[in-house]
Amino acid sequence: MKIEQVNNDIILTETNHFNLKKTFECGQCFRWDEIEKDEFIGVVNEKVIHIKENNGTFTFYDTTEEYFNNVLVDYFDFNLDYNEIDKKISTDEHIKKCIEYGNGIRILKQDLFETIISFIISANNNIPRIKKIISDLCERYGKEIIYKGKSYYSFPSYEDLKDITQEEFHELKMGFRDKYLVDAISKINSGEIDLDKITNMETAEAKKELMKIKGVGEKVSDCILLFSLKRLELCPMDVWVKRIFETRYGLTDLTFENGFNLAKNNWGEYAGIAQQYLFYYERETSKEK
Repeated sequence: MKIEQVNNDIILTETNHFNLKKTFECGQCFRWDEIEKDEFIGVVNEKVIHIKENNGTFTFYDTTEEYFNNVLVDYFDFNLDYNEIDKKISTDEHIKKCIEYGNGIRILKQDLFETIISFIISANNNIPRIKKIISDLCERYGKEIIYKGKSYYSFPSYEDLKDITQEEFHELKMGFRDKYLVDAISKINSGEIDLDKITNMETAEAKKELMKIKGVGEKVSDCILLFSLKRLELCPMDVWVKRIFETRYGLTDLTFENGFNLAKNNWGEYAGIAQQYLFYYERETSKEK
């Protein structure tokens, strides 16, 4: 990976496992939008990030080298060698095909609170609708950020949302999830759920803590920990992954336990990365049929 500051931009080259579209559209994040082909804008914490990809060269507009190294290297986990991981998880012909198809996906290290709220909203929902609800939530309760004359919004903090009622969340078309958001925000603000402690807990203990929040079960807690705290051994099982395990891996009578064991036995500490390849391949190729 080579980083160069050119005027106000960072130019990233010599990285052979990074694809913007695949990374941002594989179901792990909801705040990135493609504004032109291979050009995306998103908000990370309270900064607008604008990236363009062109034949393996990535331009991070209006970004300093200090910010890139201190924030974005961690956010995109650029120090993780995906080529080595891909070799380790290439345990069968189907996953090999999925890895080749999804090459360039990177697991993001997102803000823990944002990820909790986002994946509560994601329950029994589709990606366009999730993105719209989260965008409306940010516009109503986040901080406005002006970038190139246009308004963007930060994800609101749990303090920002402390006094928001179930009815107010319902106005954002949260549906049955409104009460779960109120519960999560209340428990985090009261200290009953301590985000700093969760960050440093063992995975099993962190899952148990997150599942104290109403509406957070096995799948949602796995998503939260995988996509914010880089617990790469976790394999969230949604309807797509369940279907894959049943049709591609012959797992009948699927339960959380035997699905977890299949992922652990096949892909070990990188089951979460394998899951992203499997999910992305299955979802994208189903669109092509």
